[in-house]
Amino acid sequence: MTPCPNIATLPAFIAKLSHALIDFISLRSSLQSTMAPKILVILLLLAAASPAALAAFDVIEMLADKPRYATFSKLLQQTKVAGEANQLRAATLLVVPDKLVKSLASLPNDKLQPAVANHVLLSYFDPIKLDEMKTRTAILPTLLSNTDKKLGVLNYTRADDGQMYFGAPGASCVAKLVKVVAARPYSVSIMEVSEPILPAGFVTSTAAAPGRRGKGGRGKIKPSAAGLEDSKMVARMPGEGVSGKVSSKDTVTKSSAPSPAP
Repeated sequence: MTPCPNIATLPAFIAKLSHALIDFISLRSSLQSTMAPKILVILLLLAAASPAALAAFDVIEMLADKPRYATFSKLLQQTKVAGEANQLRAATLLVVPDKLVKSLASLPNDKLQPAVANHVLLSYFDPIKLDEMKTRTAILPTLLSNTDKKLGVLNYTRADDGQMYFGAPGASCVAKLVKVVAARPYSVSIMEVSEPILPAGFVTSTAAAPGRRGKGGRGKIKPSAAGLEDSKMVARMPGEGVSGKVSSKDTVTKSSAPSPAP
């Protein structure tokens, strides 16, 4: 009797099973016309549910060849936020380059983990999707919301000139969206911001002064909860009527939206 395959060998087992069934069906012409399509559909669904298909993304792997974000990548691993992010169905990671990450990296341990977790949005976003939101301001849930509903959100706003900004609770929206670093459309995107996004109580005396907005911004803009509906949308699959098609590589943005990394 053939032993039951373990989860690691399941994809190979399914492949062998499909070949055996197809051979069997080919010997039964009556079955071929009625049952074969249904069996093949079932096999395809099983293959889609295999471990290989469920391993959606790994944010550390996506940052591995980008030394500009080496410190931020280490913080993701140190705080175990990377592992939690990889378990999400869809996610957006807002990263800070090494030369600007000091105010985040210098936080005490009790504040470091929640601060890093607050840089992971619970839905897929790219500049195109943000630009398509019904309102110019929104409250976006983050990974931190699983343990802290009050602090676990980011305020988002789009200024008059099209620039996009993020801010933590109690702080101004001054972290500008710079560019798309990497993306797997509708699953995960990694985007650079101009500075760490820290709640007001997390900023230490040694931290760098908050950034300022470029021309076109209006200073503080109070985010609207109306945008929360968009932030909770299930990630769309390719071909579902997204205006401005997103390429299979790094996300391409609209006119004034940040451009993807080369």
